[in-house]
Amino acid sequence: MALKWLRDQMKYLTWVLWIIVAAFIFALFFDFSSTNVPQAQNEVAATVGSEKITYVEFRRQYQNLEGRYRQMFGDQWSNEMAEQFNLPKQALDQLIDRRIRLMEADEVGLEVTDSEVQKAIMEFPVFQDENGDFIGREKVQQVLRANRLTDAGFAEDLRDDLLVEKLSRVLSSTLYLSDEEVQEAYKKTVEKADIQFVQMTTAALGDTVTATEQEIQAYFDEHATEYELPEQRVVDYILVDTVKMRRELEIADDELKQYYDANPDEFTQEEQVMARHILMRANADRDDAATEAALAQVKTRIEGGEDFATLARELSDDEGSAQRGGSLGFFKRGDMVKPFEDAAFNAQPGTLVGPVKTSIGYHLIEVQQHRQGGLQDFEQTRGIIRSKLLGQRVDEMAEDKVNELAQKIKAESLTETDQLKTMAEEAGVTFETTEPFGKSDAVVGIGRVALFANAVFDLKSGEISDPVKVPRGWAIARLAEVKEPRIPELATVEDQVRRAVVTEKQKEQALESLREAKAKIASGDSDFATVAGELGLEVQTSGSFGSDGNVPGLGRNPEVVQAALSMEVGEVSEPLATGQGAVLFEVLDRTKFDPAEFEEQKETTRTAETNRRLSQMLSSVVEQRRRDLAPKYDARVVRDFGIQDEG
Repeated sequence: MALKWLRDQMKYLTWVLWIIVAAFIFALFFDFSSTNVPQAQNEVAATVGSEKITYVEFRRQYQNLEGRYRQMFGDQWSNEMAEQFNLPKQALDQLIDRRIRLMEADEVGLEVTDSEVQKAIMEFPVFQDENGDFIGREKVQQVLRANRLTDAGFAEDLRDDLLVEKLSRVLSSTLYLSDEEVQEAYKKTVEKADIQFVQMTTAALGDTVTATEQEIQAYFDEHATEYELPEQRVVDYILVDTVKMRRELEIADDELKQYYDANPDEFTQEEQVMARHILMRANADRDDAATEAALAQVKTRIEGGEDFATLARELSDDEGSAQRGGSLGFFKRGDMVKPFEDAAFNAQPGTLVGPVKTSIGYHLIEVQQHRQGGLQDFEQTRGIIRSKLLGQRVDEMAEDKVNELAQKIKAESLTETDQLKTMAEEAGVTFETTEPFGKSDAVVGIGRVALFANAVFDLKSGEISDPVKVPRGWAIARLAEVKEPRIPELATVEDQVRRAVVTEKQKEQALESLREAKAKIASGDSDFATVAGELGLEVQTSGSFGSDGNVPGLGRNPEVVQAALSMEVGEVSEPLATGQGAVLFEVLDRTKFDPAEFEEQKETTRTAETNRRLSQMLSSVVEQRRRDLAPKYDARVVRDFGIQDEG
């Protein structure tokens, strides 16, 4: 885990001296205590076969992910974004996949020796000084202690990373690529086309095409199975609604202040700076003096009005931040090399600083924001505290309430709709009967919640589910009706069928119009631009594209790609159907396979294709093993994070 993370960071922020796993650097940004997650060392969050993943590992992996996203998005990061990215599931998926790889390595008899671990530590760039020499065991231990890590824990993570690497090398050795396969991979990389095209869309044809009742009936008869409805279910459910409960709950100011006073660490932030930079390194064609002078010229251009982000994308040698216009997000003291840190923290927001020389190269820095460190004022934190305490209290109250209702249902054998309905008379509890819904459909009042759908589709008629956690609180469902898969009556889907018939006729009309245009071009009576004008269509150019199936301006269209890559410059295609209508194109440029260039690039291509296939093989192995082992999640993970059991 440690090795992978450090390598990732070296790839995307190569000049930043992240010393240790982001999980520990960003630990203060996520409070697992709010989800009642146990903190004991051996509490199990998930099992994979006989292997166990602890809550400590889960927490660390979550914090690692959350820290990286926070670094990437800065002030834009929010709890809502964390939910959208589904960080808990991401974290557990990564831990499970990693554990499976380690199990595979163990099965084939791989191991990593102590000397291999020591060698890897000594070769870490972050554990070397400016001359490339190892900083020494004592300094490494100081760094680990400062980040609340032990020698043994860090070494064990590193050992696992090296073991996974060995597994990759073993699998890689089983891959054999013939010269023909390498050549085909190379062709996919180099063969390109550039076209000009016109597209006649069905939308442009508007109301010129209609469908008769006979056509609608005939189409439905031929395509009836396409309209088959899956199994659907109707349920009654009671909902312990945390949103309603929250509105009715108040927390006194003195309780908010009491929490603030008792948890100062939670509201103490380190001094931070948000900045972006342009990095230039000396190279064979440019010594230090020339590099510094070149960056000074860039500074002059920015001061003259050119856009910093645009120049960063074009010129910065830090590929990771260059993609984001040089943005580094927020960072604190100790995250950067010392000269960079001093320059950034001593500058006023909005100012350009540099060129600044570091062991990485020369930096031009623009400071965007500066957050002072220290304890935040109570008034600044009042809303955060109130929201947190309300969330905790309402969650506890809702869970107590739903368990109370579940016990009552069981004790009194309440299985009828009216009996459940009476429970909605209690505060914060509502009752609903759904429309028929499929397993993947959204349910009114519940949403698209897999846990709820799985619980409902496991019920028999009249049965009542256990409490299920949903976004608005907790639900208990009663299965009222099962509708088996069926082909509906035409009347219920007539509008859909009518649209399908009209679309099909519009596409045929568009193809016919473009066939006539193609005939005019082929006869020499007209050219591409002229026939486009006669049809009232705009000629567009795609720019260069390859064999991946995506054509700029048209989207994914393998038929167009295949045709274009088989044609010569100046050739006009046959009209081809698209998702939107029909397209006619002329090839403007073609880059073809060159045997001589291929010979020069053969081994590089072989390596790249081998790595691609290795990645596919690893993914396939992990996917198969996940199916075989069916990872199991602790009930609290399911409850608090809504992560489904794969079994």
